[in-house]
Amino acid sequence: MNHDLVAARAAEEIIELLTLCQQLQSEKDGRERPAPGTYSRDEDDFADRIRSACGHALQLRQLLTVATTLSAIGAEMERRGEISVLPGEDYAQKALARLTEQYLSDRDNKQ
Repeated sequence: MNHDLVAARAAEEIIELLTLCQQLQSEKDGRERPAPGTYSRDEDDFADRIRSACGHALQLRQLLTVATTLSAIGAEMERRGEISVLPGEDYAQKALARLTEQYLSDRDNKQ
């Protein structure tokens, strides 16, 4: 399974739903609003919130890709005996904690 494609599709679905939400609210209000990906000086608070939420959905796409990659790294780290992951624990979080400890822990001591 290509996790990048899954993340991209999830973000697209969120944006589609937000766009539909804005369209329905605009019809109800009798007001035209800019498409979520565009900026307008006439943008009201609702349109601003939708645009901002769409931006967060795009960021989520990147974070989902990072999380799935980090999870795969965690599984490999466990296989190599570098970390231990108990049932219910998250491979990505364990891998991130180990990498942070390995690469950033002495940074705090030097500052």
